[in-house]
Amino acid sequence: MPATSTSQGQAAELRERALRVMPGGVTAGGRFNPVLGRPYYFDHGNGARLWDVDGNEYLDYSSSNGASMLGHNHPRIAQAVRRGLAKGTMCTQETRSHVELCERLCELIPSAEKVRLSNTGTEATMAALRIARAATGRDRVLKFDGHFHGMHDYVLFNCHTPPERAGDPEIPPYPDSAGIPSGQGDLLVNIPFNDPAALTSALDRHGDELACVILEPISYNLGCVPADRDFLALLREETAKRGIVLIFDEVLSGFRMGLGGAQEHLGVEPDLSTWAKALGAGWPIAAVTGSGEVMDVLGPVGGVVVSGTYTGQLCSVMAAIEALDIMSEPGFYDRLNSIADGLYRGLESLMADSGVTGRVQGIGARFGLYFGVTEPVRNYEEATAFDAEVNNRFLRGCVEHGLHFHDFGTKFAPMHYGTTSAHTDDDVDLTLERLADVFAALGAAA
Repeated sequence: MPATSTSQGQAAELRERALRVMPGGVTAGGRFNPVLGRPYYFDHGNGARLWDVDGNEYLDYSSSNGASMLGHNHPRIAQAVRRGLAKGTMCTQETRSHVELCERLCELIPSAEKVRLSNTGTEATMAALRIARAATGRDRVLKFDGHFHGMHDYVLFNCHTPPERAGDPEIPPYPDSAGIPSGQGDLLVNIPFNDPAALTSALDRHGDELACVILEPISYNLGCVPADRDFLALLREETAKRGIVLIFDEVLSGFRMGLGGAQEHLGVEPDLSTWAKALGAGWPIAAVTGSGEVMDVLGPVGGVVVSGTYTGQLCSVMAAIEALDIMSEPGFYDRLNSIADGLYRGLESLMADSGVTGRVQGIGARFGLYFGVTEPVRNYEEATAFDAEVNNRFLRGCVEHGLHFHDFGTKFAPMHYGTTSAHTDDDVDLTLERLADVFAALGAAA
């Protein structure tokens, strides 16, 4: 049986050391967990489990923020990386593997005709905006309230809009970080998601200035909020009519519920798409894909510079090829989605049995929990109605029962969680058994 203790001997010592040499004691802000008042210090992971430095074992429902969708230490991914290492640490060379990966992406992704590789989702969305601006000769970008598109200054706005302003037809730019130039927000138009009236109004006002519209077609950064199909069809029609580049940010939704991502699931093809996370099965790699016409503004054909020393590092490329092979196997998604659906149904039953008000929204192997909410969540404003206090009690209870649900703890909307192909029906049963105690405590405190 997995351990459920929360001893912190070595973790406490590491925390003291880390605070002396790292801001806040972490190498990335998102690794600090405000709900716990500390980061986790993990030692290793295997399959659907993680072990911390004090020997505590956790069933993992974070999966590296969705990057480790095949689980930790997948033997075929490790073997692919070893093949890459054996070829030498190549970072700036094209290889047969690079061509093969880009061919595969064009075969699998409905809108992909050409590919440019990158390292991270942040770099991919930054490149996509640059491509769109060059293709249209325009500067402004339309985005949706609560959608997250990476850490660069172009779009690091309105992931945390003050709730009292959420739902306005056009929402002022609120930077999500200190240090962003004040004028950067002038290049953005921010509106509510799934709101046709707000969309057509914004396009009528700003359409001639817009280089692109960027969105998460399934916004897992709001927990799990998909685009309404009619709204997405309207968006596709209007952007095409007005010569605006439509960008799907599939960094999280890509390969999550099928090989063609959210665009295949929802039946709408954008001009550009960005991919990362599950693409590399935990190895750092990202991609921008799109139509040949739009992508050919990239150098050396066109004048747009998107390059880098570590872009398409060979081990990551080979990991991505192997990941696509694994995900392409017959029955892969049937099993992945079945495991996830079993968890979602179990969570709904636990809420009902314990008297805890809330909703589970999940598509494929990623989901959100909306405590205190009963109606479907369709946008940022509705996501902010979740009960953060109950959410945080849930997260602390999970830690005590050997379940890893990482959360940043400071968002106005819920975090996203997920299963992996390494999770089994027995893992889900064990998880629900442990969560029964967590929900019982939540219900008793209500």
